[in-house]
Amino acid sequence: MGRHPPKKPQNVEVSTKDKLKQIKKERKLKLKEKRARLVIRNLPFEATEENLKEHFAQFGEVQEVKVLKKEDGKLVGCGFVQFKLVQKAAKARHHLNGKPFLGREIEVDFALAKNKYKTEDKKEIKEEDEVKVKEEPVDVDESQEVAEEVKSEDEAEGIGSDSEQKKTDSEDNEGVSDEEEEEQEPPVKKPKFESNDVTEGKTIFIKNVPFTATNDDIKQCMSQFGPLYYALICVDKYTEHSKGTAFVKFRNAEDAQKALEAGTELTLLGNVLDCHRALGRDEVRKKAETKKEEKTAPKDSRNLYLVKEGVILAGGKAAEGVSASDMAKRLQLEQYKTQMLRNLNMFVSRERLVIHNLPPSWDDKKLHILVKNNSPKNSVIREARIMRDLKNVDADGVGRSKEFGFVTFNRHEDALATLRALNNNPNIFSAHKRPIVAFSIENRAMIKAKQKRLEKSRLKNPKCKEFNPKVVKEDQERKQKRLNETHDTEGEFVGVTAKPGKQKMRSRYNLKTQARLHLENLKKEKKKAKFSKKTLKERKQDFTKQPKQKINKKKENDNFSKLVADYKKKLLALPVQKKTKWYE
Repeated sequence: MGRHPPKKPQNVEVSTKDKLKQIKKERKLKLKEKRARLVIRNLPFEATEENLKEHFAQFGEVQEVKVLKKEDGKLVGCGFVQFKLVQKAAKARHHLNGKPFLGREIEVDFALAKNKYKTEDKKEIKEEDEVKVKEEPVDVDESQEVAEEVKSEDEAEGIGSDSEQKKTDSEDNEGVSDEEEEEQEPPVKKPKFESNDVTEGKTIFIKNVPFTATNDDIKQCMSQFGPLYYALICVDKYTEHSKGTAFVKFRNAEDAQKALEAGTELTLLGNVLDCHRALGRDEVRKKAETKKEEKTAPKDSRNLYLVKEGVILAGGKAAEGVSASDMAKRLQLEQYKTQMLRNLNMFVSRERLVIHNLPPSWDDKKLHILVKNNSPKNSVIREARIMRDLKNVDADGVGRSKEFGFVTFNRHEDALATLRALNNNPNIFSAHKRPIVAFSIENRAMIKAKQKRLEKSRLKNPKCKEFNPKVVKEDQERKQKRLNETHDTEGEFVGVTAKPGKQKMRSRYNLKTQARLHLENLKKEKKKAKFSKKTLKERKQDFTKQPKQKINKKKENDNFSKLVADYKKKLLALPVQKKTKWYE
């Protein structure tokens, strides 16, 4: 009996062929699916796979969405969307390319194979190429393998339809790449274009723009003033987030001027927009340079350079005709300034002047007139006051003048011009007594305290705009609480009860006043006790007025003059001996 050849190997061969065919079919399907794959660039960092799918699903069925991320989980700004049909993908590309998505314009294009992707523009697409290789190495390699196998299979089997389809798709892809090349080539060939947006006066620069605002929000907000050319939000080149600023160009310069004059009435999403005239690149560069110089320059917060303003040096031209008394007084004032400025709280005021050598008979009104006549035309004098000695008053109860006063201006420039007009001027008072003018030295702590008192008084004053009844109520409650604390005692000898919480220590001045008050109270108690022991008759005697003893001052003066006269007589009564020379 002859043995039949085994059929098992034949079945195995058939099954492997079927598997290969099945794999090739799957690869063909995958290749067709890849033709409907879009790449989306310049994605906002708020983008997710869900909202991206929802955005593209309006044009057809979306099978897959992938947003690329770095190793640390941060978004790259690139993603892929897989459609079921190529026609739907092309439609989405046509309608969404260059359109805003979550406030940012996105770029939509067909995803290309690795070899075609590299040939398009190595310089511009190098980073995106690396991202593709990193995120989807399997898909790109698989598409290449599928393309090679299909090509070999088509050549072996002589299938025309699939090869023609592939040819047309490749032509489509080439057309897409050609379109991109055409879009990228013109900027290189075009000559440098210099914009005249700034010189036209139609462009404005906006600050304090909300970070959530989009170009459309700005456009809608600013269109109330007139038609626009564009409205663009400034984006940081590294983070790609809004800087909070924007540029808007109007069609008419008059509309731009209206926007600049809007002031605080112009708001967007709760923020008050701050509009400014747009500056050219050269102006911005110069402004940045000056700002940098100001930062690098040493800061003089105490304005010490103003101490030297108006100093008269001996031997100089300004010192000619200056009296010795004036020069001595100037030297004394310079020494006083040096001593005062050793305290770091003291600084030189930029708007306040001190004027010495004023006539004793002058008042505030005359000083104001003098300063007004020697200051710039539009200057504003806030204060003109002569300092007086309140302990030494005249018949009218007005203190004697200290022969110096203070003048305060609104602007430093006005104060400087007045100083240069008055200081050492022989035509103001006299050539021997000239005005000594300098910038006043102030105490920063005192000025801050004064400012706080002024603000507090305004809050309490019902006639002021800043009046706040809550502050008045709180102040009254605080005073009442302080009074309650001082009177809050337990028993006759315990004293004030301590309460937990933040409380200030008593000052030395308050302790001294308490001790003085206690001493006065003790004296009063002793007097009361002594008075209570006296009889009624003794008390009446105390109340009767004793006649005052008269002092004869005239008599004392007469005695003194008599003594002087007697002494003179004695001196005159002595014989005067005439002195003779040695040779006589």
